[in-house]
Amino acid sequence: MVSTGHSKVMVPLTSTAILHGLRPDLAALSRISERIGCNGFFTFVLADPSEDVFAHGRMFAPAIGIPEDPVTGNACGPLGAYLARHGLIALEPAKTTEFTVRQGESMGRPGLVKVEVRHAGETFGIRIAGEAVLVFATTIELEPHG
Repeated sequence: MVSTGHSKVMVPLTSTAILHGLRPDLAALSRISERIGCNGFFTFVLADPSEDVFAHGRMFAPAIGIPEDPVTGNACGPLGAYLARHGLIALEPAKTTEFTVRQGESMGRPGLVKVEVRHAGETFGIRIAGEAVLVFATTIELEPHG
């Protein structure tokens, strides 16, 4: 479990076929979330070195009403800390390591998150960046109750 504000369980997988084939039991994930005190599960695969991304991911957070989030900086940031902690990305003192995570492919809503990780003593400095796309807008008018 990793947190940069909201905890996520990091679930490494071995292939994008497995990642994209997941059909999680959302009710079971909600129960697990309550029991272990986290609000989401980030499944990921490190990408083939020839790709333009470092990892592919999927984020499930049914305990907070999000069956699957297409693109999640709130999960990609903790992924950076997880990868750094376990030596899966190279970190040099006083330098920033950057990588890109692709999400949303399984939902037909692909997106990219840029993650920056800097070693900061016993912890890691994490920054995320990306561009948002508006997919829905509405106006709700409420009548006075009375």
